[in-house]
Amino acid sequence: MTQPKLVLWQYFISPFADKVRRVLHLKGLDYDVREVKITETGRLKSVSPTGKFPVLETAGKYIVDSTDIFDYLDELVPDPGVTPEDPKEAGLARIFEDWADESLYFYDLTMRSWPQNVEWLLDDLLQFEPKGWKQSLLRFLIPKGLPKATKAQGLGRKGQDIVTRDVTVLFEALESQLAESDWLASKDLSRADIAVRSMTYVINRAVEGRAALDGLPKVRAWEARVDKRTLPAPADNSRPKP
Repeated sequence: MTQPKLVLWQYFISPFADKVRRVLHLKGLDYDVREVKITETGRLKSVSPTGKFPVLETAGKYIVDSTDIFDYLDELVPDPGVTPEDPKEAGLARIFEDWADESLYFYDLTMRSWPQNVEWLLDDLLQFEPKGWKQSLLRFLIPKGLPKATKAQGLGRKGQDIVTRDVTVLFEALESQLAESDWLASKDLSRADIAVRSMTYVINRAVEGRAALDGLPKVRAWEARVDKRTLPAPADNSRPKP
């Protein structure tokens, strides 16, 4: 079967875009990248009616949401698959993926919006934005908007010490989960590992997140295993360093 032309519309630093790039690499698929600028999202409603990215363009349609993209790519290229064949393992993998997308993601937003971390976040978010007054305005507005979003979700109403304690407890649970297995949900790499690893990567870009992860050798070894399977060779410098 001829591979359809694939175009990944993305914010590069987004953990959800990272998820999709990882599975595309794992499956050996060629694709083009369309980097979306924050200032142009309102003009891309035909690509993403929700304004959310990544979006995978394929065969004349747009697939919005990284989870739906995973499902599509598993149908397109079943081997290697990222959804375990065993129903119980498949269910567990989806639970881990949802936990990463809907819980760990807000730990990332919360921790990286703190004053000691926000400049690094802004550098990540705005690296493809043109220099000038628009970028300066975004550097002013984003640190004001992020706390509002995290407070609405709940985590932003907690103190830094409590959020740091809570995410450390969650990572310690991962350490226990990996005590007797190389992978989170199955005997092999799955969507669970890719989703959670994409979140630990961005959380690692907060001072407190990195400190929590550095104390967990099994998690660090698991991260290396996932990266080896799902990232290009280390010589590829297209990914920002932790």
